[in-house]
Amino acid sequence: MFYRKKSHFTHYTSYIFALLCLAIGLQSCSGYQKAVRMEQQRANSPTANSVRDAKALPAIGEPVPLMEADTSNSNSLLWEISGKDLKTPSYLYGTIHIIPKKDFILTDLLKNRFAQTEQLTLEIDMDNIFSIFGALGEMFMDDGVTLKDLLTEEEYAQLDEHFDQKGIGSLEEMDNMKPILLSAMMSEGTMGEKEDMTSYEMELMQMAKKRRMPVQGLETAKFQMSVLDSIPYEEQAKMLIKSLEDEQSGEAVYDEMVEMYKNQDLDALHLAVAAESEGVKNFDHALLYIRNHNWIPVIEKMAMAKPTFFAVGAAHLPGENGVIELLRKAGYQVIPQREIMSE
Repeated sequence: MFYRKKSHFTHYTSYIFALLCLAIGLQSCSGYQKAVRMEQQRANSPTANSVRDAKALPAIGEPVPLMEADTSNSNSLLWEISGKDLKTPSYLYGTIHIIPKKDFILTDLLKNRFAQTEQLTLEIDMDNIFSIFGALGEMFMDDGVTLKDLLTEEEYAQLDEHFDQKGIGSLEEMDNMKPILLSAMMSEGTMGEKEDMTSYEMELMQMAKKRRMPVQGLETAKFQMSVLDSIPYEEQAKMLIKSLEDEQSGEAVYDEMVEMYKNQDLDALHLAVAAESEGVKNFDHALLYIRNHNWIPVIEKMAMAKPTFFAVGAAHLPGENGVIELLRKAGYQVIPQREIMSE
């Protein structure tokens, strides 16, 4: 899905899953649910409970010394929001919604900044089961369109066989699901076979629950799924078949995306996302820019009410239409917060 001109990013559709994980929650897809189940199993184990108890987070209102941070490096996943009418800073963090457990990192600085806040806000309120159910209808194509309308008989047969071999499910039962979601399910299914996956959102929610912090959402799950309609179904179907053709290379490019994320390389992420305007019609505009602009007044209102820890897909942060720059245009100071590396 991601590629750059005159570069080694040639199989751009292989990045579909990586971008979706950076830009949209895909809470209804199986890989995300698998990560959720793994975290819940860990949470219920005696060992996990003893570890969490030993590292309990301070309660809301309990003073926590502010750790020193590197504020000079703009390639950062963690940012402080201050200025304008805010009496207390809030924080913005870029996540990747599904990531191998071995690559999952929560720094001491992140935990310290989290302890300065009184509310967690994700893209959607994942504790609100009614919101999740409200999104189910948006997973399917409108006007009775099905995959058989978008694919040739040969393409449909190949995809059906692949889904059966991978144990993803019967394609006939998912015939009217939006093709872009099937692309993501197919990609994360391959990753899940080899990796123990986890979720930043789930861990942050666990941290919030320990402190009895409320969890909010910037938008509804229904709206989050509905934005996929901005990408024509025909384009989505092409992406689905391309994902099938590029499956073997998909793991390598996903690993490269994870490395960008671990390196907090927002410049590389922004270049990759910007290339999407040449790849799939309306992809970056629908999944990123419109939502970013919609979020700013919501962020302002929440940050005014109480210091808030905002966690959204990292692809939303950089660029002229990214959340960082939009908050600055709205009059706020948005300052990077990177862990200071010891000599």
